[in-house]
Formats: sequence, C-alpha cells, structure tokens
Amino acid sequence: MKKRVLAVVLTGVMTAAMLAGCGAGNSDSTSDTPAADSGSGESTAASSAGTTAAGSEDLKDVNGYPTTQDAIDAIQERKDSGSYPTLVVGFMNFAGTPKGIERISQKISERTEETLGVDVELQIMDMASYAQNMNLMLASGEQMDLFNAVSVGFSPCVNKGYLYDMYEDDLFAKYGQGIAVVVPEQYLYADVVGGGFYGITSQKEQGQGLFGISIAQQYLDGIGYDYNSMYENDGDEWIYTDYDTITDIFKQLHEKYPDKTVFMTDKGTVVGQCMPVDAIGGDYFGSLLDPMNSLTVEDLFSSDQYMEICKQMYQWNQAGYFSKDALTDTTGTTPAVKAGSLMAYKTALKPGIKAQESNLCGQPMVMFQIGRENFSASNTCNSMPWCINSQTEDPVAAMQLLNAFYTDPVLSNLLCWGEEGVEYQKTDDGHITFADGVDASNSEYYNNVNWEMPNQFIADIWEGNDLDVWEKTATFNEKCDVSKGMGFIFDNSEVASEYTALTNVYTQYRDQLELGFENPEKLIPEMESALKDAGLETYMQAKQEALDAWAKDNGKE
Repeated sequence: MKKRVLAVVLTGVMTAAMLAGCGAGNSDSTSDTPAADSGSGESTAASSAGTTAAGSEDLKDVNGYPTTQDAIDAIQERKDSGSYPTLVVGFMNFAGTPKGIERISQKISERTEETLGVDVELQIMDMASYAQNMNLMLASGEQMDLFNAVSVGFSPCVNKGYLYDMYEDDLFAKYGQGIAVVVPEQYLYADVVGGGFYGITSQKEQGQGLFGISIAQQYLDGIGYDYNSMYENDGDEWIYTDYDTITDIFKQLHEKYPDKTVFMTDKGTVVGQCMPVDAIGGDYFGSLLDPMNSLTVEDLFSSDQYMEICKQMYQWNQAGYFSKDALTDTTGTTPAVKAGSLMAYKTALKPGIKAQESNLCGQPMVMFQIGRENFSASNTCNSMPWCINSQTEDPVAAMQLLNAFYTDPVLSNLLCWGEEGVEYQKTDDGHITFADGVDASNSEYYNNVNWEMPNQFIADIWEGNDLDVWEKTATFNEKCDVSKGMGFIFDNSEVASEYTALTNVYTQYRDQLELGFENPEKLIPEMESALKDAGLETYMQAKQEALDAWAKDNGKE
C-alpha cells in the first residue's frame, strides 16, 4: 500500500499527558461519520475518507460491531494462507517489562488467530526508557506495527514520518468500523492533521480533577488524622480541601516520619495537573489562561497563576517535604510509595482513581483535591493516541488488530489485567481481584496503565471500583470545564527555530522552579527575560494567528 507522510514540523510538550488522559466518556456512543474538522482545515478530505463503507451496517464481526466485506475477506485470506503474520505492539508502563509478557502475548495470539488470523507480540517498556527506545526502533525500521505515542510525542511522530495515515486507501473506513462506534465522534478525529488521520485516542476520562494529592492511609492513621469525617458524601472518592490543610498534613507527616519523603511530583506536570491553563498547540509558549471563555494566547510565565504555583512548591520544598534528590531522581511515585520511601504525591483525579492508586501502591490511599476544578485541555486527545507505524508491512492487519483492541472484551481483559486464573479471578459480585496468592508485588502481568490501553471500558472492573465506574466517568466528563480550543493542533514549522530555543530555556529553569528549589520571585523574571530573547513573542503571535484561523474555520470565534 502507498504510504503518505505529511511533511510538516509539528512539535509539542507531552509530559503532562502520561498521568492525565482523555477519551470517550461513554463507550455506548455511536458514530459512523467523522467530525467536520479537527484543526487541520481539511474537513472535506476527512468526511469523504472516513465514511462507512456501503452496506457495512448489514455485516457484523465476532463482537457484533459493524464491519465490511473487505475486512471479512482480509481475515479469511490470512487464515487460508496457513501462515499468520506476527504484529508487534508497544506501550509503556511504570514497572518495565512484566515477567509474564510472553505468556500474555501467547494468550492474545490464541484469540487473534481465531478472530483475525494474526499473531501478536507485546513489547512493554518502562516509562523512563520508552520514548528513547521507541524513537530508536521507529528510526531504524525495527518492527513495531502498533504503538502508543505517549511520551514519544504525537506531533514529533507525525513530523518524522513515523505514522501511517489511516485515511490512505480508505484503511480506516474498511477496517476500523468498530472503533467508529466505540469512540465518540468529537474525540475520534482529534488526531487528524493536515488531512491525515494518524492516531486514535484511548478510552478513558476526558479531563482531570486539578491538583489531586494521594496520601498513603497508613501515614495519616499514624498521625491520627481524621480524614474520614472530611468526605462530603457517602461514596466520594476524594476529599475537597485547600493549601492550608494539605500543608498542615505535610507538616505533621514530616515531624512523625522524618526519614521518609513527604511529597513528590513528576517532573513537567505541575502546570498541567494543577492549573486550569491550556497548553494550546501542545506547548506552554503561549497558553490560554482563561480557556473556557477565551481564545486569547497569553504568556503563562509572567502570569500571577504561574508565580503562585511556583511559590507554593517553593514553600513545601524549603520546609523539607521534597526529596533533596528530586531533580535527579527517576523513581516513579507509586513504586516509591510501595517501597516505603514516599508518603504522598500529586496525581490527576478521575472516577476510579482511589482504587487505581491503591492498587499501584499496594496499600490504601486517601485522595485530596485542592479546590474543585475539573478541566479538559485542547490536547487531551492527541497526547497519547494509538498509532500504526508507517513502516508496517501489513497495514490492513495492523488496522484490524487495533480495531479489535477497541471492541473485543477478551483482548481488552488480557491487555489490562492479564490471564484469568493466573493474574486475576472473578468475584461473586461481578468484580475481579488478584488470583489466590497474587498481589501487585508478585503478579507476572500487572501493567498499571489501563488508561493507556485502547479500551479499558470493555474490560472487567477491579475490586474496589464501583461497577458503574464508566457511567460515573461519563458524568465526570460532562462536568469538566472544556477548553474552547479542544482539537486544535499547531503547525509550528514557520517558528521551529524559536520553539527549539524556547524549549531549551524552559528546560533549563522548569524543574528548579516547579519543584521548588529556587525562589520564583527571583528566578521567574530571569526565565521570562531569557524566553523573550529566545523569541517568545514571535512564537505566541504565530500561534495566535493559527488559532484564530482554526476558530474561524470551525465556527468557534
């Protein structure tokens, strides 16, 4: 098949995306036609290339989703050949390659041989090495048919020609009809760039509860803190609070457990997870500071909001609540809690978060939210999409496998939870839990990133979550404040040199400021001056012009 590569330079800051997802709020939503435009300005191409093939409503796949005769014929041809192609699937987690990866790959292959006529090999890498390893594999031509672009960066992958255009030869229309049913239309085509369809968002929450903090229950109990009385309603997953309350808790924890780190936050996530600010176009060099009401691009780093969040981090760090090695430490937050060296960390809040974080940490966690803001930014759907490698030898099989990951509960359970009876078992009330003798520390497959999986909505629900967690997720999504710039993608090819210079400046100052090691009243003005010298105003002007054009084309002025 002909492979079309979009020759544009698109870059973006994607670090915050790993802990805060987007996706469909309702797995029952249906859509057979694409959105009018997803920021590319090529709505006609999108609509014509993505429409459902004629007659597909009369054909169903093994899971009852619409399919096409082309898809049926492709599966049968592979089965008749007697030789199943092996497709390599890559994604990251926080713990690295699981011990049971070959067994789970085999179990997935048993299913896909039957339903698709393909075999599957999983390649799972730890978060710290994923971006580097994936870039090397994609650049060298090593086989990687499907992968998640989290931390690798969707826009850089488009720029480098790593992604297959699913509009090419009607690939999506012929072989992705199940995805068109599962993923709501307004999010499905958010990864269309310049008329090319390069990625599909995972099924997860659209937004996040801002400034969430997870604290191990054992340490709150240790200081005698009455957190149970702070919940507003029965069944609430988190407690609404303020800076003063959290600071008081941190102070007591530090005094009671001086040998442990009180608080930790992943680098580069402070703005994205704590402030209702939209990194419009994928970077903070010109942001929407009032994203629900305005499409005016402003300077984040000179704003009062940025100064205040950096002051708070500085206060906590100077009080001794951060590790002295926070600038260089690459340990993940949940592994550090599990190891007993960390007591609290920042996280993005969503329905099911309490059970998720408790499972990851191997102990009960108590969740707090500073303030009440829940926010969905413009780039939430292109921060960690699933993509087909432009160099795949069999794009049809790759598209059909990706479609199955979104529609087949058997595959979704294997990806999310592993093998029934080995990693997990079903409970009498309809949940699943660890198999006998298994926990998070010894499970051979516990990938801890179900928000990264194509469609966790069709997998079984882990014990501790409500059985209606995905209905609650839909409600949560509906209540999120949504940026007016949702779906905008910035082509910064005309200001690529400015972007590089600005990135270098921000990288130099970011962690010192956002992890509280330097006084922001002294360091922010220095960074701001360096950013302006690097071309911040020129870059912001280019972004504003592109945003204005996008808004006009999409009727969002």
